[in-house]
Order: sequence, then structure tokens, then C-alpha cells
Amino acid sequence: MQSRIKIAFVSAEVYPFSKVGGLGDVAGALPTELAVLGAEIMVITPCYGSINHSDFDIQESPYRFTVKLGNEAIECGLSRWQSPEHPNFRVYFIENEHYFGSRGVYNDHKGISYDDNVKRFLLFSRAALEAFKVLNWIPDIIHCNDNHCATIPVYLKNRSVDYSYIWNTKTLLTLHNIAYQGIVKMDQWELFNLPDDLFYPTAPMEWYGQINPLKAGILMADAVSTVSPTHAEEIRKSQELSAGLKGVLASTGKAVWGILNGVDYSEWDPQTDIYITKPYSLKTVADKRFNKIALLNDVGIDQAMVNKPLISMVTRLVEQKGIPLLIEALERLLALDLAILILGSGEPDYERSLSAFAERFPGRLKIDFGYNNPLSHKIMAGCDIFLMPSRYEPCGITQMVAFKYGTVPLVHQTGGLADTVVRWDGQSGNGFLFELYSADDLIQSVLEAIFVYSDKNQWRRIMLNGMAADFSWQQSAKQYMELYRSLIDK
Repeated sequence: MQSRIKIAFVSAEVYPFSKVGGLGDVAGALPTELAVLGAEIMVITPCYGSINHSDFDIQESPYRFTVKLGNEAIECGLSRWQSPEHPNFRVYFIENEHYFGSRGVYNDHKGISYDDNVKRFLLFSRAALEAFKVLNWIPDIIHCNDNHCATIPVYLKNRSVDYSYIWNTKTLLTLHNIAYQGIVKMDQWELFNLPDDLFYPTAPMEWYGQINPLKAGILMADAVSTVSPTHAEEIRKSQELSAGLKGVLASTGKAVWGILNGVDYSEWDPQTDIYITKPYSLKTVADKRFNKIALLNDVGIDQAMVNKPLISMVTRLVEQKGIPLLIEALERLLALDLAILILGSGEPDYERSLSAFAERFPGRLKIDFGYNNPLSHKIMAGCDIFLMPSRYEPCGITQMVAFKYGTVPLVHQTGGLADTVVRWDGQSGNGFLFELYSADDLIQSVLEAIFVYSDKNQWRRIMLNGMAADFSWQQSAKQYMELYRSLIDK
């Protein structure tokens, strides 16, 4: 009989305690499913000031320890949340008032990135390694996520004397967004407390005269994965989609595992959603209309659009998400007989451009700049088409959420979008795709969707196909368990 596997899941954000993007969703849902499969799970994440300990019954602990960065000794502590459903699942929070407790996740209240983020997450990574020692808990696997904790494999390979208590622990680095690499100027090399030769030209930490933690993590981790099979292929083959790291990935001689993310259906299910006007299911999908009527009223879109296609986006307003493409296409899209609703925030230039369109098309285009969880649920339940024109998309979760709500995805054929959305061919399929990353192709795909929308029987079939799909975390968690086991067996 196999012993219970011990997994440390290290992430800069973990829903529901902290969330900026899809990483938070993954770190909130995947460990829970791994616990269901019998693993012993310890999630480690920073204790940000936005986390209310009493809301989540987070318990203080007596553990205090020191982390050295450069010549500075930084005091840290631990607090803990225990899952009430799973005794084998707990979350430990790295405490430090200056670097975490007085701040948000990545950005200040104005949306500006903290200028010492590399130092903050270097502290987080090294504190996680120290936490294993003070807790006397030795993981079989340390599952690192993105650049924020990519140095963990580097320390285990290059400071092994300091971490002898976990000398046999294996590391997995998952790339949720390879474009964000944590690059910092070379003059900060002493901060890392790593051997000098790691920073020489072409050495693991060096990247065009700067320091690249993600590059080093890829080289040093025992295994590398990303969050969809197609994106795993894309970053191996494309210099652009790998954000320059194609050669680094190839140089490891190791496979890049592509494991699709899942959806947390305990939160995203129109039958049980507490935020929507009227619950519905596969059998009562006609009740989706009541949610559309309520949504139009709530956001101020003309009620005359109730029988017209309502296109939605819930997204960060950044280049990767296809916002420049949307802005280029928006004039022609709004010439069609449809309405558009966008929820999200991001680059100020994009926000200004979208605001200008909203002023020109009142009642047809509405934008809510910010993060609004209840509204995101109402949008999923009330809209007809969910638009994701991402230039690249490692996985994407919202298109899978949209399926569950009978909201039909219209996406660029890339990464996880290509793995989950199957083009409607008149008989089968669950959405619409455009292959070329161009405004013309996007508009053509919208025209195709509008044509199908006009045939209520076809539209009902495509909705039901999406609602019947199962993108739960269970299958993904099983694949991760297989990967963990293969690393341990090595």
C-alpha cells in the first residue's frame, strides 16, 4: 500500500484568502481536490493585510524565525488555517508586517506594482523553506507556482547544506503565465545569497545582463508543467509564446507537462449560485432569460436588447487578454445589433479608450472598471456570449465557467482555449473560435455566432453541450498525483 504523499503547495495568491487572477483560483481549488484524493497538503502563502483572520478563523502560532536576504536578517512568523472538511489540508501564512501585512498582493491601491516585489517574493520563498524546518514537516513534493517562488528549486540545488532536512524532496514548477518572470537588475544579485557563478553571463540566474528567477527555476526544478496541453506545446515551439524562454525549456531535456486547470463547481454552478436572480440547470435552461433581464437592468443596458446577443468579458485589461484587438474591432462590433458588457481593470490607456466608446454608445456598451465578484456571477448567468480574444492564454478558467452557465464562449484559438472550446459545426461543438489574431477574424467569428443565435434551436443545443461538459478539478488532480508519484519514484 502506498504511503500518503506529502505535498507543499507554494503560491503567492490563494483563493479565498487572496486573489488577483487565475493563479489564486488554482491554488484555492487544486489543493482541496488533492486532499480529497488522500494527499497530505500544506499550502504556503503570504499573509497580506487584506486577509481578515477572524473571517477565516486563522489561528496565530508561536513559530517565529529569521530569513536572511543579503546582509539583512528579516523576522517572520506563521499563522494557520485548518480545513474543517479535510484534516489533511491546512494553509500556513508567512507573516511579516512590512513586506506583507501592510500591503496587497502585487500592487498598491493605485494599481502600481510594488518596486520591491522581487525582494518580497524572495523572502516568501525562503521563508517557506524555513517553515518546513520549524514545523518539522518534510514534504515529498514542493509544488512551486510561477516566478514568485521559482527560486525554491534553485536553493535546494545550490544551498543544499542549508536545507539538508529536505534533501530528498522533489520540486515541480508550474508556469501559469510564463511572460511574468520576476526579472530584476543584476546589481541586486547579493540579495539572493547564492553562489557568484550562478550570475555569470549565460549562467542559470543571468538573463541578458539581468537576473531572471523564472529561468533559473525552470533549469533547476525536477519537473516543469503548465496549465494546458496546447500551451505546453506552444511554449516549446514558439519564441514569442514562451516569452523568450523556448531555448531554456529545450536545454533542460525534460518534458513540459500540460495539465488543464479545472473549475470549482462549488462556487460556479447556476443551480446553487447565491448571486444570480434565478437558479437554473440543464433541465431549466430557459430560466437563464430571467437573469439576462435582471442583468440588463442592473448595469443600465437598454432592455430592448433582451432578445439580442449580449456579449460579455470578465478580464484584466491588459495586452495579453486581447484588449488592443477588442478596441480595434469595437467600432465595427457596435455597428451590429448587439450589446457588450465588460468587467475588469488594467492599463489606464485601455480604460480611457473603452470609456470613450461607452460614452458614444450608451445603452449598448457598459463597462465596470474593477473587481466585483457578485457582478461576475451575474454576468455569467445573464450573458449569451463570453468573449476571450486573448493573444495567448495558458489555460483560462472563465471559458469553462461560462460553459456551466450556458454562456457560449467565443475565443482566440490558443492555449487552453483551444483545448476546451470546440467550434460549432451545425451539429456538434460548444463555442466559436477565430484562428488568426486579427480584428477581421474576431468580427467574422462574432458574425458567425450572431447567425447561429438567430436559430433558437441551434443555440439551445450549443448551450446544452457546454453545460453538459465536466471541467471539474477531479481529473486534473489525478494527473498531478501521477506526476508527483513519478517524481518520487525517480
